[in-house]
Amino acid sequence: MTSVTPESESSSRLYRRLWRWHFYAAFLVIPFVLLQGITGTMYLWQDEWADWAHPELRFVQPQAIVASFDEQLAAAQALHPHAHATTMLVSDDPTRSTQVMFGGHHGEGDALPVPVFVDPHTAQVLGELSGWQWMPGWTRKVHGGWPLGAAGSWLLELGACWAVVMMLTGLYLWWPRDRGLLAALVPRTGQGARVLVKDLHGSVAVIFSAVILAFLISALPWTQFWGNQVLKPIQNAIGQPSPFGAAARAKSVVQPGVTAMSLDEAVQNARAAGVIGGLEIKLDGKADSALSVRNRLARASRETAVAFDRYSRATLVKTTWADFPPIPRAVATGVDLHEGSFFGRANQWFNSIVALALVWMSATGLLSWWMRRPRGRLGAPLRSEIRLPRWALVTGVVLCAVMPLLGASVLVLWVADALRGRLVASRV
Repeated sequence: MTSVTPESESSSRLYRRLWRWHFYAAFLVIPFVLLQGITGTMYLWQDEWADWAHPELRFVQPQAIVASFDEQLAAAQALHPHAHATTMLVSDDPTRSTQVMFGGHHGEGDALPVPVFVDPHTAQVLGELSGWQWMPGWTRKVHGGWPLGAAGSWLLELGACWAVVMMLTGLYLWWPRDRGLLAALVPRTGQGARVLVKDLHGSVAVIFSAVILAFLISALPWTQFWGNQVLKPIQNAIGQPSPFGAAARAKSVVQPGVTAMSLDEAVQNARAAGVIGGLEIKLDGKADSALSVRNRLARASRETAVAFDRYSRATLVKTTWADFPPIPRAVATGVDLHEGSFFGRANQWFNSIVALALVWMSATGLLSWWMRRPRGRLGAPLRSEIRLPRWALVTGVVLCAVMPLLGASVLVLWVADALRGRLVASRV
């Protein structure tokens, strides 16, 4: 007969406790995982999709001449005379069209962006797409929490926080106690369907766990709360703000009677300043705004951003990778890896495989729960009273401190659980 030691009983209780957290975290996270995985993968392949779906808008007949950038903008603006163009995307490929973006509903509100396509050689409008027809726009918006605005971003951030909890508790539950690490990665095929599905779930989750955690962490700087309310104040306090923000914030000194700088002048000066490749021209309609130009390359380390005074033509800001402090460098590199551009096409395929792994984990996790749950019941692991070991307590406190939304949600759940326990006790 095998005796049950206090250590084994304590370990069993801790296992059940973390299994309970993993269970509820998964139910919260799975919708988030599916939404982010699907929209993220669609955004990864946005250019390939746009080329396939709208070749008549994306491609032009190359010619030796190039129309004025101001003429191209005027042609797009004529299509929506009362709208505000926000961005002009200029390709360095002569077979590609110029893309003029109108933010929201032709410039107003936080709605979907509307692209107008212009032939860069003739300045003729090729056509436009609605917000819902333009997949790169709506996938990026939905991926960031649209149409709920800041609330949507908060919900997605909360999902990311609990996804971290799900991954860490899942690693603890999977950790082999009676076989080697490599052996534990091989699904067991001779112990029934329930064990096989559980192993198929756990093995894939463990293999991709480090990458998924990196994805979750690299997404936090984009969020409304953690990115703006946690990271930015820290960056500002230690003197490490993002340099690219300086170009966007630059202002011109209005000089009445002086003709404002043309887009052609801005592009010419930007090229002279070393801005190579395709260009993104910010089109702020305010008189005191600077005229900013930057390139969009596979890696932020190769990009350059410049901002010019519209009236004096002076260069107000020029930013290169050398101007990036450590934190903005880490964030920008994380963005490149997250968006699948850092390693080119290989990065796109790898990120797509990671997204597929997330869908696999969600499907096999739900299937495993369905196969194991008692008929007609939720089948949540029973609550077990246990004094958490120091390592578990410290890990939880650190996670809640680093991710305040997680900490707030844990506090809400703890209060709700305590009130539920008192209510049950009062009925006994």
